[in-house]
Amino acid sequence: MKRVINLAVAGCAVLLLCQCATRDEVRELNYRIRAVNQKVDDVRSSTVDQMQKKQASSVSRIDVMQEEITQLQAKLEENAHQEILFREQAKESAVGMQAMLESMKAENDSRIKMLEDRIGQLERNLNKMSDARIREAEERARAAARRAEEARRRTVVAAEASGGIVKVVPENRKVKLDDSKRVEAAVTVPDQPVTVEQPSIAAPVEKEVGGDLFNQAMSLYKDNKYTEAYKLFEQVLSQNPRGDEAAETLFFMGESLFARGEYDLAILDYQKVISNHGQHRRTPTALLKQGMSFEKLTDLETAKIIYKKLIAEYPDSAEADSAQQQLTTLQ
Repeated sequence: MKRVINLAVAGCAVLLLCQCATRDEVRELNYRIRAVNQKVDDVRSSTVDQMQKKQASSVSRIDVMQEEITQLQAKLEENAHQEILFREQAKESAVGMQAMLESMKAENDSRIKMLEDRIGQLERNLNKMSDARIREAEERARAAARRAEEARRRTVVAAEASGGIVKVVPENRKVKLDDSKRVEAAVTVPDQPVTVEQPSIAAPVEKEVGGDLFNQAMSLYKDNKYTEAYKLFEQVLSQNPRGDEAAETLFFMGESLFARGEYDLAILDYQKVISNHGQHRRTPTALLKQGMSFEKLTDLETAKIIYKKLIAEYPDSAEADSAQQQLTTLQ
């Protein structure tokens, strides 16, 4: 359209010029018009080419961007798929860990129950042994009493036969009382009877009960006289079966047995501290020594359970650190 307008203007100009301009001027004017038209064509051609090139470049960039978007979308889909897989794996792992924890808990509960059953069996065996010893001691006491009565009767009969009265004087009569109620008695009759007005039998000696009986037992314990110390501790426990002193007494009874190598019996006394005096200061030590006793008996699995229980229930105690060291050695 522009070209037509330009041509029209040029034509009009030519007509006007033709009337008042010379032929040379007309030629000059035509030349300039052609030059202008050429420039217009060149500008149009270059502009179109540039626009086409820009359009091609834009299309190319759009294609590249489209490809990048496609790649990003593919990566997003892959990441979403990986996330789903990760969640499923995490869920499966959580279920597996829960099952493992439940299995470990059931196993530990089973071992603890076995341990409690074993301790109960040891207690029953100890009670049976104590009952047997009590019956045996009572039988010995009755036999000694029968022998004493028979000796007295023979002495009286002999005195009546000789026309005099003989007094029966016991040289030794010992009554020993402790928590297991064991009784030992010995009666001897002198070889030469002594004439008196009537026979008599000495009364039993009462058990000595002192306020410092626990201190006496501790003194024997510190002197490594564990058997004698244990017997005194039993007397202390019979007089004070409850409270802090009972916990101290039971603990050192276990210590005495441990020092003598009687680890199975020491476990029972330590268990009494643990069961009946859970808040006492000796309880963590009793747990530690109980675990060490099971180690001595080569029951390492039970020892591990005891050490883990100590660490769980008394984590801030020095005994918990010792238990951790023991566990490390048992791994």
